Amino acid sequence: MSRFAIFLFGACLLVACHATRALKPQQKENPLDQILAAQAADFDSVLARPDLYEVQIIYTQIDRDARQVPHFTSYYWNVDSTRYFYPASTVKMPLALLTLERINQLKREGAATLNKNTAYALDSVRAFQQNYSVDPSAPGQKPSLAHDIRKIFAVSDNLAYNHLFEFLGREYINQTLHRKGYTRTGIMHRFNYPGRDNRYSSPITFNDGVNSRAYPEKLDTNNWVNPQRGLQKGTGYQDNQGQLIDGPFDFSSKNWFALTDMEKMLRAVIFPEAVPAENRFDLSPDDYRFIRHYMGIFPWECDYPKYDSVQFSKYPVEYLVFGDPKTPLDGSIRSFNKTGGAYGTLTDVAYIVDFENNTEFILAATILCNSDGIFNDDRYDYASVGIPFLGKLGQAVLAYERSRKRKVTPDLRAFKIRK
Repeated sequence: MSRFAIFLFGACLLVACHATRALKPQQKENPLDQILAAQAADFDSVLARPDLYEVQIIYTQIDRDARQVPHFTSYYWNVDSTRYFYPASTVKMPLALLTLERINQLKREGAATLNKNTAYALDSVRAFQQNYSVDPSAPGQKPSLAHDIRKIFAVSDNLAYNHLFEFLGREYINQTLHRKGYTRTGIMHRFNYPGRDNRYSSPITFNDGVNSRAYPEKLDTNNWVNPQRGLQKGTGYQDNQGQLIDGPFDFSSKNWFALTDMEKMLRAVIFPEAVPAENRFDLSPDDYRFIRHYMGIFPWECDYPKYDSVQFSKYPVEYLVFGDPKTPLDGSIRSFNKTGGAYGTLTDVAYIVDFENNTEFILAATILCNSDGIFNDDRYDYASVGIPFLGKLGQAVLAYERSRKRKVTPDLRAFKIRK
């Protein structure tokens, strides 16, 4: 491992369980205790088994001052940034942000005509790599990084994430995130790619019809090591041939993304002016509008590609609040979020806005839904445990927020989705 990587991973700190004080001292009672106790019938069966469900929750209250500047107060339930959970598709959020930042950097370095809508093509120089230059779902069937980002937030498209991984390369991804203070994060792999192949990222060429600019293959030589504990999970797993293997499943080569980093990163997207400069991403005002729009829409509101409202209303890409089927889908409540669901773990990090009640807050939560302890068999308790739990959790916090007194009513007009 490079000295840079060793130093950064050495900076990882324990975030104590329950009303965590390592991140921010709390002089008053934790409202999460009150919220969860008020609906004990909905939550106790899960919360009483932290060993089985591995629930972690961060609830951040937002209070505006007279100038509409947001101020944050965070509360924690069972949060421990040294304990591993599989982040699944939540890792697509940092790659989307880094992609927009990298485009801006390349423009300053001489690629003046490059932008997020510029068509690109991926080349293959190794056996496992694939050529990619046509996307039937894109305008003109030409792939672009903007189109990949749209698909990532609209329906959590895995191939779109892989394309951003190719563009950025693993070394750039992790060194940049750690430099920004997201030291409890490691993006190690594409989805559905063998481990060591992820060291390489494909050559990519951008062409706007007049100018062409090529970037070569990138190689990550760092020996990244996940510093978290609990990397061996379960009592068995199904291998790639469908055989049941006795013994825990090894997550040591998988991505990691602590809930504390997710919540901090979401703040940087929603309220960049209110977070420390080192945590921010180098995005233009148009970049922020673009990414917030696609984080906040329902799949069927996407312009490109078009998604079926009947299909995707049954399978939400929002778990918190919207995991409860009674939640209206009329746009009166919006979740600017990124979810992840795989290997039995469901996670959602969301900035939630209720326009009718002038309410806003940030909520992040993760839950393991794998009661039989067998991994990689696609038999998980998502529908019976995970999604209902997260939906009711979001609804409970939303109800609490609606009754919470604020000195200043937040101006939420910037988050209205314009169709």
